[in-house]
Amino acid sequence: MLLEQYQRDDNVQTLFEAMNDAFDFARHEDTLKTIKPQSEQARILTLMLQDVCSCCDFIQSYARDSQFCTLSSSASLAFVNVVYSGMRTLKNIGGGPEKKIKDLSDALIKRRREFLDQATISTEITAFQILDDLGKISTLVSNVGRWSLMTFGLPIRWLS
Repeated sequence: MLLEQYQRDDNVQTLFEAMNDAFDFARHEDTLKTIKPQSEQARILTLMLQDVCSCCDFIQSYARDSQFCTLSSSASLAFVNVVYSGMRTLKNIGGGPEKKIKDLSDALIKRRREFLDQATISTEITAFQILDDLGKISTLVSNVGRWSLMTFGLPIRWLS
């Protein structure tokens, strides 16, 4: 049971790290600047921030209600860890926190994937729009070339 509690404590720390990892794209300010306020990415980002708030609430509650403290190499704190871990183990029998930690982590992973997928879709749409614009420009240039040749009385087949 005590090992399970240590694992649970590690899972809470992993959840904290997952919150950080979920927003790794935000380290590039250009990424955030390109998000339009009414876009799907903005909506997903808002949901991600709500998920982070839920994670913070859970971690705060877990730390407060369970006398959460991390493992320490200090001998005096190691004893405290053992005592409190035993108390947390008794309070957390039944697996409630593990499910909550997994649900919160899964939500962060899902939203991050949705955000990045939406960015990919936006990039693909932009690429197709550029290709379409290039096709239109190519047609215009071709027509200008034909017009120029016809103006000088040259056969249009020279363009082929």
